[in-house]
Amino acid sequence: MNSSIDFLKERFSSADDLEAIIWDKVATVIEQEINPGIASHGGFIELLEVVNDTIYLMMGGGCQGCGMAALTLRQGVEAAIRDKVPEVGEVRDSTDHEAGLNPYF
Repeated sequence: MNSSIDFLKERFSSADDLEAIIWDKVATVIEQEINPGIASHGGFIELLEVVNDTIYLMMGGGCQGCGMAALTLRQGVEAAIRDKVPEVGEVRDSTDHEAGLNPYF
């Protein structure tokens, strides 16, 4: 039985194509839906990398080091991305939260 990533790779000519499609879709969701909402808290989300179907995000501004960052990531950011980009597998936070200078509380 094929895994979900194998199935997706079969639909596209290469893993690079799949990664490019995921990148474009996720970047659009971040730009149009996520960042405008968290900007009111002085924060932003940045897409760093796509490897196969795993995306790596960085939280910045007021989100970096905020005590609610994990909740925001899982229930807000990840939920919005999964709703619009079902091809996404894992969502990983690559943020150094201890380096945050101005977290929003």
